[in-house]
Amino acid sequence: MKAKEALLLLVLVSVGFSAFGPSSLMIERDWVIHANNGTNIDFQGALAMNDTHQQVIPMTLSPGLTAQPNASGSILVHYNGTMKGDMLLLNATATVDVDYGTSLAADPPLSGTNLSSTALTESDAGMVALAEQLSQQNSSLTTIKNLVNWVHSAVQYNTSYWGKTVSAEDTFRTREGVCVEYTQLLIALSRSLGFDTRYISGYVYSDGWQPHAWADIYVPGYGWLPADATFGQVGMLDGTHLAIAEGMNQASVYDAALRSNGNASLAVQDHVTEVYLSNDSRNVSVSINPDNSTYVVTVDIINNRPEYVFGSYQFLSDPAYGQQESDVLLLQPKEVLQRQYLLNQSDFQAGYTYTVPLYAAFNDAQDEKNLTISNPVPGSQVQPQSCALPAFLVLLPIVLLPFYGIHNAVGLF
Repeated sequence: MKAKEALLLLVLVSVGFSAFGPSSLMIERDWVIHANNGTNIDFQGALAMNDTHQQVIPMTLSPGLTAQPNASGSILVHYNGTMKGDMLLLNATATVDVDYGTSLAADPPLSGTNLSSTALTESDAGMVALAEQLSQQNSSLTTIKNLVNWVHSAVQYNTSYWGKTVSAEDTFRTREGVCVEYTQLLIALSRSLGFDTRYISGYVYSDGWQPHAWADIYVPGYGWLPADATFGQVGMLDGTHLAIAEGMNQASVYDAALRSNGNASLAVQDHVTEVYLSNDSRNVSVSINPDNSTYVVTVDIINNRPEYVFGSYQFLSDPAYGQQESDVLLLQPKEVLQRQYLLNQSDFQAGYTYTVPLYAAFNDAQDEKNLTISNPVPGSQVQPQSCALPAFLVLLPIVLLPFYGIHNAVGLF
């Protein structure tokens, strides 16, 4: 009896902007003011942030606009003048160099001090108990990783929350929301353990450029560590994260403020484009090592750096025969971390040869291999043929599922 060959094809579909290397992004912001002729206008808006992970290089401003950074690094543009006509267009464009590479030389213990919070980021008793359960007293980095993983997996993305104002306590109860709710819940849990936090408002690419929110968590001895619970990323965010402003929560981050001596209205229009995006493994490597006799797949994630490294990890195979995993991992300095997966042997039918595709990635470090399994009919001579019975399988990595912006209210991200 001749064996048939079942070829299982894995087609990896990903958002093309998921690179974790340095990037350069351009943001153009238009503020349109409507008021009566002769109305006095005092306007202030946020353009982009200068911080550890991004630097604003050149700027172009409309006549009359001035720019100055505030204490947190946000570049604020300002206009003061009198309306000439009933419409005023103010424009600012900036190129921003972004690099979320981290250099974490130490892993400090938790401070153990519950920090005060705002009404939107308070923690109830259940949240405090959960944060303590997820914490590791001697490791701030492991604790942050656990918090991000829990929020990412526990909260269901629900677009009906766009534009709403929901407290972290309510999100903890409903387990639903958009990036605002993910971020404020992460902030609440982090502050209950003594981590100082910032709410970051900006843009990210996910099926188009979208308004987005994530958190900064302060690590003693290092500084502000970015953490995006919506996307399941910590430390090394992908290069499409463009920060504009920061605050304590959703309500404290304003896009623009407008004062006048008459009736005036403000509308904001933004356009973000990528100048370039790059892949960078950051000296981490991934190796897939399948064993076609035991059906065990071993993945080695190797940190060649003398520092701690965070990464978004994925393992994909045909779900009918193998396992899937998506997780935030923390690698110790020079660590070789292993993950093992056992394929379901009972699903390999006699008389078939299977080619099972395998894919693993840690940020931009990745590997792809095929595991070929021949399962002959007992007592027969197996002569695999080239003809195939293809089953096309499309998988989308969990951390790259589309996530959309926070809300559209003018003057508030």
